[in-house]
Amino acid sequence: MGQRMKWATIAVLFSVFFLLASSLVCHAQDWPMFREDPKHTGVSASEAPNDNSLLWSFQTGGHVHSSPAVVDGRVYFGSRSDYRVYCLDENSGGVIWSYQTGGYVYSSPAVVDGKVYIGSWDTKVYCFDVGGGEVRWEYETKWQVYSSPAVANGKVYVGSHDGNVYCLNAENGDVAWESPFPTRCYLYSSPAVAQGNVYFGSAQAIQLGDKSFEGIVYCLNADTGELVWKFNTGGTIYSSPAISNGKVYIGSDDGKLYCFDASTGAVLWTYQTGGAIQSSPAVADGKVYVGSLDKNVYCLNADDNTEGWRFSTGGGVYSSPAIANGKVYIGSYDDKVYCLDMGTGNPVWSYQAGDIIHSSPAVADNRVLVGSYDGNLYCFMEPDFSVSVRPTSGRVDQGETIKATVIVEIIGTENVELFMMETPLGSTVDFVPPSGTKSFISTMTIKTTSNTPTGTYNITVMGMNAGKVRTASYELQVGLCLIQLVLRIILIILLILAIIALLIYWWRRRKKKRRRLLSSRGRPTRSLSF
Repeated sequence: MGQRMKWATIAVLFSVFFLLASSLVCHAQDWPMFREDPKHTGVSASEAPNDNSLLWSFQTGGHVHSSPAVVDGRVYFGSRSDYRVYCLDENSGGVIWSYQTGGYVYSSPAVVDGKVYIGSWDTKVYCFDVGGGEVRWEYETKWQVYSSPAVANGKVYVGSHDGNVYCLNAENGDVAWESPFPTRCYLYSSPAVAQGNVYFGSAQAIQLGDKSFEGIVYCLNADTGELVWKFNTGGTIYSSPAISNGKVYIGSDDGKLYCFDASTGAVLWTYQTGGAIQSSPAVADGKVYVGSLDKNVYCLNADDNTEGWRFSTGGGVYSSPAIANGKVYIGSYDDKVYCLDMGTGNPVWSYQAGDIIHSSPAVADNRVLVGSYDGNLYCFMEPDFSVSVRPTSGRVDQGETIKATVIVEIIGTENVELFMMETPLGSTVDFVPPSGTKSFISTMTIKTTSNTPTGTYNITVMGMNAGKVRTASYELQVGLCLIQLVLRIILIILLILAIIALLIYWWRRRKKKRRRLLSSRGRPTRSLSF
């Protein structure tokens, strides 16, 4: 009775968690550029980890200021001190390719249509092929490129410290336009593109003491670069704008988060924090999320600036939040990555890195990826595993034994136990080893008896871990089925007929040869027709 209850429980768990696992697969997605999309909303439809299990970390040769992009199982980002752009495998953190530019890489990449776009302090905007990192084209501005490219409608929009925003052809790097007026400021802010316009902010003036072009939010026509509107805030702007529901949200060093009408530039509301806002806001479900140098992460109502909640970290928050699966992911200058509940601001988990977190998290394929000034790019993922069998089928005679290999691949650390459903009557199954906490290979041995009924069995090999079930199928043929017996009889009959035909052929050839021999000697022959 106990054994039956065990298998019934397993069957129920399998059904429930198979559905859950299927839903996870359906909602995974990429994170192709800074703040996820050209509007910079910072929202992912992917599931995201509920704990701080570290899948892998990759050590570069310098501070990781750049925020990663994730597309088709690959992770792209830049490193500051070693001047490199990296492409890593999403599952292992292994290097697929890297390219050394001529300067710091603060810029975050945009990965669109098989190409990687990123800026460098060597004054260039680069376009790489995603496959092997070959340079497709490069465009040289007049000064350092800190800004991160936004790609929309076949165009690359990016700012330079020469005071210009550039619109480049995504295919060949040709200039469509550069802003017809110089902002005369360093441009740290990364352009956002929406509703046929380009939005960005200006930081320090290039000429010392020239404040007239500093701290301005600009809106340009995306096709021509012509000025649509501008607004002068009370401080320099490092924050990048987010566009949602016809509104522009952006922070300023005057400590305010601004909300503008995207078409006219009219100020709809402001919210005053206790420090400069260099974090770029994320917008989701009628809320705006942003960090401040006053060490807090804020959640505000997107329509009227009322505060939903605030969470205090141990350092200034330059990092920009990423929203996924009801959670807010963000870094802080207290060296930690935080996961907060989106509705309450309560901490879900945190992770202590080795230095400050300036990079902004990316959420894709159930993973959170973020860089640190300790030189690492970190990849977090909730532990998971998969089960497969090789070969996927086999045949055994009654009373004999057959073996197959079960491969269990574990992400993180979990204790996965192996079971089998629908065991043939009278047979036994053993797994060696039966479980493991890291990826392992197990030998599955199926031993039948002389009483095991002949037939085909569709067996389910199951891996289980507290709330998760993963399966693989194995088809076992015990003895010979009726069709196989009939086929064997037919083959035997055909073989006998073939042998008879060969004998007849041989006999006739022998007779003909004998007749020719007798005829050549002048002897009479008799018909020996068979």
